[in-house]
Amino acid sequence: MNNNTSLEQFLAQATNTLAETERQLDQLAQAALLNQEQVRRESGDNHPLAAHLQQVSQQLARLSERSQHLSSYLQNGLDKPPVSDDDRYWPLIRVLQSQEEEQTQLARELEDLVGQLLANSVFELASCRHLLNPDDEAVSVGLDSLQNELEQGLSDVRWFITGLEPTTIIGNFGLGGGVRRYLEKFKERTNLEVQLHIKANFGRLPSIIEVAVFRVIQETLSNVAQHAQATQVEIEIKECGNTLEFTVTDNGRGVSADSMGTSHKNLGLARMVDYTELLKGDLKIFSQPNQGTKVVLSIPYPIL
Repeated sequence: MNNNTSLEQFLAQATNTLAETERQLDQLAQAALLNQEQVRRESGDNHPLAAHLQQVSQQLARLSERSQHLSSYLQNGLDKPPVSDDDRYWPLIRVLQSQEEEQTQLARELEDLVGQLLANSVFELASCRHLLNPDDEAVSVGLDSLQNELEQGLSDVRWFITGLEPTTIIGNFGLGGGVRRYLEKFKERTNLEVQLHIKANFGRLPSIIEVAVFRVIQETLSNVAQHAQATQVEIEIKECGNTLEFTVTDNGRGVSADSMGTSHKNLGLARMVDYTELLKGDLKIFSQPNQGTKVVLSIPYPIL
């Protein structure tokens, strides 16, 4: 059997399989819509199950459309690849993944080198204190100061590492749990009053999605700590129909629309916009002088 015959057989088999898959996906999408109508008749339009069934139907329809595009590609002899909205996001995904890999490597090197060195210095200094004359007050005060500085430096390095490598905390706790753990450290670091409200049960999302959402929240919190002069910050995660919404609100000094337009680099908005584009989401910032700032990130959900 030559290569051309093998390829033709594969294309025929794949085309038939995709056609059957498309048919079944269409049936499932229609079934979801019928169940949605039944729920609406029995429980009203605002019943949560009706919204979920609509989401399922829409996602099944999208899968059917993708299957159709791939089938057409195979039938055309692989001459014209199917075009997907995801194609234009792939370069951005690769760039952001590369950045995350570099930051993860940097975080590990900091932990192994600087972090370990500072931790050893703190331990050795504490161990040597009993060898010194306890009556020498000047030496004791100097050692106390040195130990405090080393411990603060170690704390700074560990906080920096946490910011560089969110995949560790997200991988262990998921997006919601990871944000919660990060906020605990953020509160200790800044002494701000922090509240987290999670009003959604979305489970695990694709890794790149979780990291991108976390980065937007992280950048927003960094802006609050550095620029807002706030005393309180509130984070809310909730499901709104076909979207997940992440909101960060502070009671700081706020900014005007004009100054916001000239502060993109200082506020890190460029990075936030890049991540929002990757998420195919929407980023809105509401702020007025002396009235705080609210940052709202909305992303499509469910995510396929």
